[in-house]
Amino acid sequence: MSRRLLLLCLATLAGVACSDQPTTPVNARAPVSQDAARNARERLARTLAVAMADPATRSAIKRRLDASNAPEGKLQFQALMHANEGSLMASLVRASASTPTELLADLDAARGLELYLPVAAQRAAWTGDAKFLVGTVGNDREIPVGFDATGARYALDPSSPPPNPVLALVPQETDFTGGQPSRLQACVDMCGPPPRGGGDPSGSLVTGSGGPGLYLVQSHFGDSYESWLKGNPEYEYHVYGVGDSGESVQLACTAEHATGIYAWDQNTLDWTGSVMLLADADYNAYQKKHPGAPVRIVAWEDDDEPCVDHANVTGVAALVTAVDNAYKQLTSGKVDPWYFRGIKSAPSIFSLVAAIHNVILTNDDFIGNGVEGTITGDAPNGSNWVLKSNGTITVGWFTTARKQ
Repeated sequence: MSRRLLLLCLATLAGVACSDQPTTPVNARAPVSQDAARNARERLARTLAVAMADPATRSAIKRRLDASNAPEGKLQFQALMHANEGSLMASLVRASASTPTELLADLDAARGLELYLPVAAQRAAWTGDAKFLVGTVGNDREIPVGFDATGARYALDPSSPPPNPVLALVPQETDFTGGQPSRLQACVDMCGPPPRGGGDPSGSLVTGSGGPGLYLVQSHFGDSYESWLKGNPEYEYHVYGVGDSGESVQLACTAEHATGIYAWDQNTLDWTGSVMLLADADYNAYQKKHPGAPVRIVAWEDDDEPCVDHANVTGVAALVTAVDNAYKQLTSGKVDPWYFRGIKSAPSIFSLVAAIHNVILTNDDFIGNGVEGTITGDAPNGSNWVLKSNGTITVGWFTTARKQ
């Protein structure tokens, strides 16, 4: 098939992929099974590795990685495949035994993917030479796999990277669109400004004041909950309240890809600074509907879409229930504007099951449910809330403060 005919075929199949018009976000498409997504991702990783045996293809990808202004030099893979008249897609078609239709089907089944070198030392050292692997992993509990330029498959050590640089092709965690998900297929690195609060390797970034409310001023996690192949962790604090029918609803999310006053990034196990956990405006609107109702603070490590409640309902419900039972339901909090810490323990009147009902298949990690230190009897390093999981297991802690 000629290159011109191939590109015409790809453009027809991709529809508006090269258009300036908004396209359907990759992560908004119909759900597929985890097995189907993993198999498609591994086929794409192998095909990419074989295609990169070609020096011209390898050089083009290297230039794109070097030019990226996204965190950790990331590229949005589906957008990259459609860039430059689908030149990379054409390279992958040539390198694989599949048809363009099959390749596009894998791109769709794999959902949103990002491509980058997650190990900082390898990112700085790789010159674009032929000593590389293309690695992939979905769930952090999986064994990562890598492919070399011949297509040979290797099981990688989940605890440490190999000596050869590894380009990770992994489920997307970064919002490349600047808050405009309809533009996803046009955003190879960052269509909008980089997220606030990102990129400080010390983990001591001070985000700043955002008005009156409950603030997070210290945070510690016992684990990164992230494979080395997936780069920095994406920690999130979610604040839930009770809904009109007794279900739980999300009131706020403090995270790397949150917007405005809730934007915050912790890349190491320990962080100190100042970022909004629950603004007075959001809390007052909640109290107007449900006077005196408590809030529940839960920590997640995001592996799919930021600030979205994703979980295996049965598994997370069991972990939260065990925490509730261990501390006699005193696993929520009541915001107190006259208390310098801003929040005190309160009985839980709702579970999280109703809050996590939308998506069954996910890679997000539930870290723990916040319980006040006066209830748990342990509040390390001056913190006032402790993250508990599966009963009394401590998985982290955090400190809050009231700011006017």
